[in-house]
Amino acid sequence: MKNIFLITCICFISQALGQNFKVGGSLGFVASQVDGDRLDGYDKPGFKAGIFVTNTIIKNWSFSMGIDYIQKGSRKLSNPDIPDDRFYILRLNYMEVPFLFQYLYKSKYIAEVGLVFGYLYRAREDVDGYGFADPDPPFKSYDIPVRWGIGYQVSKHFSFKLHQSYSILPIRNHPANQTWYFNRGQYNNYIILSIYYTL
Repeated sequence: MKNIFLITCICFISQALGQNFKVGGSLGFVASQVDGDRLDGYDKPGFKAGIFVTNTIIKNWSFSMGIDYIQKGSRKLSNPDIPDDRFYILRLNYMEVPFLFQYLYKSKYIAEVGLVFGYLYRAREDVDGYGFADPDPPFKSYDIPVRWGIGYQVSKHFSFKLHQSYSILPIRNHPANQTWYFNRGQYNNYIILSIYYTL
């Protein structure tokens, strides 16, 4: 997986140095949850930072590729007024490479959809409030979410985008590898609100 990620980064750099490509950076806020962990709500905050290149395919249509650092996970802080209330914090740090198709409407409104390849380089879990440890069972080293979103082009250089991403494949199996129909394990489910700057 590391080799695949490195090859992707090299391709990204080679494209960024080519002609007709626009280069930029992004910063964003992430709200995430892990479906399948029996907790509800986008309660785990995080942030995203990255760089990207965009190339126009035809009028109003373009393709973009990026490299992002992103924080995901899950969180449930126990309520002392509720007996046996569950405490849980999961921190997942990924490097992601999104491949997105973009449609620009009336030079202002943006729609995007595509796939993301994510590499998990750090995972920590606190199940009782007494400190973080390596997750058990462990998480898979990769994540492949589908991503879709909308945005608004504020100016030539700045835009705001709202994305949602959902894992296609489980990021961790259920205990004892149990499955229920289409529920094969745990899945990243996260929302990103970002500001983009294009040179």
